[in-house]
Amino acid sequence: MAMTVSSMAQSNYSLYQFAQNNGMSLFGNNSTNKTSGIANLWNNYSNSQSSSNSYNLNATDVYGIRQGVAELLSSYNGAKNEFKEEFSSTMDGLSKAIKDVKSTNFKVGEDALKKTDVTTTDKDGKTTTSTKTEMSKDLQTAVDNVKNLVSSYNDAVGFFQDNAGMSKRLDRMNELFADTTYRASNYQSIGISVAKDGSMAVDEDKLANAIVSNPDKVSRILGNDGLAGKAQSHVNVANSQREQLFPSVNSLFGDELKTAQVYTGSGLLRMNSYANVGNLFNMYF
Repeated sequence: MAMTVSSMAQSNYSLYQFAQNNGMSLFGNNSTNKTSGIANLWNNYSNSQSSSNSYNLNATDVYGIRQGVAELLSSYNGAKNEFKEEFSSTMDGLSKAIKDVKSTNFKVGEDALKKTDVTTTDKDGKTTTSTKTEMSKDLQTAVDNVKNLVSSYNDAVGFFQDNAGMSKRLDRMNELFADTTYRASNYQSIGISVAKDGSMAVDEDKLANAIVSNPDKVSRILGNDGLAGKAQSHVNVANSQREQLFPSVNSLFGDELKTAQVYTGSGLLRMNSYANVGNLFNMYF
């Protein structure tokens, strides 16, 4: 009976698929059932030993194990690189939005917002009246900068929510970025509502009116001492832990991966001298 590592990692498996099949999720909550493919490998060996004392691990098995581990590590590195790219893109986008809001001049003038009534008549002669709002260029820029900050912050909230559970550090980042509710009443007063998960939404008309009627208040709530400043603080914390956020191989797959390392590198060459797995255990453990 030939032993393989197909239960651990097939050639077309990604790390995400492998982790899910073994009770873990790279982009979700971990399961308490973390049976690994390598552990299954040793279980298969034990079962075969109980039925036959003559079972040997041949060279094909050895290289199969090595290939499976190499594919697993390659998938891990690919997933890690994708995570880091998305993290950098999300933080860079938020940093730019923060900078734009901090440099925004909210004193756009009382005439920056004009409202006019527009009356229309349909084919039946029925008339309806609606209000048309026109913003000055400066006011529109201010509103757009705030909307972009909120959108970029929501992207960060979503990113850490999606990856919460991968590591304790990511759990803490998720909690950090979700902590916008304590100033919810202030944000609400200028047209920014806050959901329970920390994400926000902008009422454009209410925000524009707040900017025109009380620019100092808006600047205080959104500027260096407000949302933009708080968001920058969160970005700084996240960037300071950039290299530690994604979990290590060992934290994902545990001690079983260490067992497979016997079959990689120089360990693989040394193992060719031993055909019997029992002798291999005596040598390495």
